[in-house]
Amino acid sequence: MSQPTLEERVATLEAAVAELQRRMPVPLWRQPPQPMTPELEQAAREAEAYGRYYRLTGKDPPPDWKPGDPIPEADEEWCPR
Repeated sequence: MSQPTLEERVATLEAAVAELQRRMPVPLWRQPPQPMTPELEQAAREAEAYGRYYRLTGKDPPPDWKPGDPIPEADEEWCPR
């Protein structure tokens, strides 16, 4: 049995890579952008509000806190002056 040529080996590898690429889902960063729906916009605003609460206080908001509610002052240990 003879050894495959370099061209044959490369062709085999290229076919294997093409098969793997065909099987794999397209990563999110390569997908076309989706339009923002009202639900996604609302979710983004809420996520931003929860992040703002955490940045300003250093802790997660209490379960009864909702976006738009006042954010308490930061603790001295979190934000010493």
